[in-house]
Amino acid sequence: MVVNFYHTILCPRCKKAEQTLRRLMPAYPQLELNSIEVTTQPVKTFRAGVRMIPALKCDAEILSGMILSEEHIREFLNRQSSK
Repeated sequence: MVVNFYHTILCPRCKKAEQTLRRLMPAYPQLELNSIEVTTQPVKTFRAGVRMIPALKCDAEILSGMILSEEHIREFLNRQSSK
């Protein structure tokens, strides 16, 4: 399962989401996390349909918001791993 993580280096919410993802990764051994810095890859980000950061995208599903809680991230990963 490949999950793209859209973020910026200056975003504190993104940093928090990244820490949560790193903490959850051992529970999802099939998870491959791609980190995409939106300030250096704006066209790729826009074409992916990402309009708010932090954001996670797997296939066509996007999870984004002002704050991505551990519960929301875990639910997203569970949905993706059950496909």
